[in-house]
Amino acid sequence: MSSKPSPRHLIILVSAVLAIASSGCGNNPYPPGESARNIHYVVLPEPLRFLDPVNSYRVDEGEVIDNIYNEYFKYDYLKRTPFTLDLNLGATEPTREPYHYIDTSTGKPVPKTGESWTFHIKHGLLFQDDPCFPGGKGREITGADFLYALRRMADPKNNCPVVSFIQDKIIGFDDYAKACAVRAAKKQPTDYAVPVEGLRFDPKDPYTFTILLNQPYPQLRYLMAMHFAAPIPHEAVEKYHDLEKHCVGDGQFVMSEYSPRKHIVLKANPNRPLMFYPTEGSVQDKRDGLLVDAGKRLPLADEVHYSFISERETSWLFFLQGYEDAATVLNSNYNQVVAKGEISPEMARKGISLRTDTEPTVYYFAFNMTDPVVGGYTPQKRKLRQAISTAIDSQTFIDLFEQGVGQPADFAIPPGISGYDPNYHNPYRQYNVVRAKQLLAEAGYPGGIDSKTGERLTIYYDNSATTALARQEAELIQKQIGAIGINCQLRTVRDTVWQENLDHGRYQFMTYGWSADYPDPENFLMLFYGPDLRPGPNHSGYQNPAYDRLFEKMRSMNDGPERMAVIKQMRDMLQEDCPWIFREYSETMSIHYDWLHNVKPHPIALDTMQYEPVDGVERARKQGEWNRPKYWPLLVFAALIALGSIPAATVVNQRRTRYIRKGTGD
Repeated sequence: MSSKPSPRHLIILVSAVLAIASSGCGNNPYPPGESARNIHYVVLPEPLRFLDPVNSYRVDEGEVIDNIYNEYFKYDYLKRTPFTLDLNLGATEPTREPYHYIDTSTGKPVPKTGESWTFHIKHGLLFQDDPCFPGGKGREITGADFLYALRRMADPKNNCPVVSFIQDKIIGFDDYAKACAVRAAKKQPTDYAVPVEGLRFDPKDPYTFTILLNQPYPQLRYLMAMHFAAPIPHEAVEKYHDLEKHCVGDGQFVMSEYSPRKHIVLKANPNRPLMFYPTEGSVQDKRDGLLVDAGKRLPLADEVHYSFISERETSWLFFLQGYEDAATVLNSNYNQVVAKGEISPEMARKGISLRTDTEPTVYYFAFNMTDPVVGGYTPQKRKLRQAISTAIDSQTFIDLFEQGVGQPADFAIPPGISGYDPNYHNPYRQYNVVRAKQLLAEAGYPGGIDSKTGERLTIYYDNSATTALARQEAELIQKQIGAIGINCQLRTVRDTVWQENLDHGRYQFMTYGWSADYPDPENFLMLFYGPDLRPGPNHSGYQNPAYDRLFEKMRSMNDGPERMAVIKQMRDMLQEDCPWIFREYSETMSIHYDWLHNVKPHPIALDTMQYEPVDGVERARKQGEWNRPKYWPLLVFAALIALGSIPAATVVNQRRTRYIRKGTGD
């Protein structure tokens, strides 16, 4: 009998090692074959807090919600400057007419002129199928569902962030909101059946509803394009009490899976209304191939899979492996993505495209206008703020922290929004240290020294700069203000504490940003409106009765030369009072693989997933190519095991042979 293992034994051994080793070598996070389907893969940086349309305000939440719910209007996917609203669930443009009513709040009837808006929705619209409905089948949508959504905005338990847009304008709505607050204080359920004079619905005409306003308000059209005003079925609220984890919508997708810490899966809604990809676009849209799918029914993707990945490095690796279809260009990956202002050769070889898009966003520094040092409206207080404004160089911030992507800001209204003037240059936003020192001296602080006390002026920059990059940014602010002789101290706290301090006015000087909820100057100029004081959007605490009167006039006007003239007056006031230091208008850089089609990020609308199909076959092919397992290390490993086993097998065989021979008496 031979003392060596047979070749057959070695083959079996090597095969077993390969089978065991190769069984765990694949890194595809999705089930086999899934990547080849028309599924859009998206990574979100953190789990979502809310999915109820009434209180969800974060962009990442909106990216999910706005694909599950439809509104009366929607933004045209391709059109920009001006942004265009199209009918979505609406059958016709709303009828807008003067409305005369009697205001009895003073005890004396006084005739006032408001507006009546009458809306007509399409027939046969259905909510998605859900157990909250009889038999689990989604019922037809009526005008009452839109009014129900507006009523939910008044409920303080829902904490709707945009209720101020309508609370003082819909007739009777403010009284209703106060009644809801009283019931909430008594821990009583909200009564959504209480009549509100300005919300009217006739059951005899279920496809029509009317909103009565106490003043002209053209921006109501924009509210009716936001998910806060999407129709909501009362059955869902009554069954689930809130919709934070239970989406029952009428949009292009339904939420089929939700793991709060892991992922969300959206699938095409069988009850979705008939909607189609735009048939018109710009010349550039045609060049970019964005009209190939013109006229096709939405959604163009069968599913959307959202994964929650908080670590940027992990998310970036996901993208490079082809397991994420698009990504944002950040400081951490900029040098790998961009070369000389264009997509790097490495990225181009992988079929990655680069986009730079202007955002309707303004970043700014704000003074606390109630602070005894930097606040106030005397000429000296204005000079102090103007001096600090003139000392801050926006371009340096853009170059160092935004990789040069962005535009220095001169005013609150960003490009793309009516009221933006590219020819306007704020005299206190032209970086000039000499001029800043002169203004500081005129404010009573020559060389930064208080002429009354002889002490150096100290101001506090309140921030939540907990990351290395944020600390560098705070230190640059400190350095630029210090260059004119002011001692700028950093007060850093946790983000939650900082936000609470901001809401209660416990800060002196801070930085913030604002993105458009809707493309109208009112959405930016309201940030200085007295009645919107913190915890409303007027965080600086700016109060100027003359400004407030102009704001109230401006917001009721349609776009045109007359409205622009009013905006210029408001701009001049803000320029001199200087409650803000306008820092920059935002631009974003994003990348996507060529297998993702029709990519044109919308700066306001968040329902874009329905327009972007995926060539799954091409994606799966490249995923396989880029992530192909390397078997040669396994073969070497198996060979070493096999060679190492020969001496042991020989010893075992020899012992076995000796035992057999002894047993046979040899």
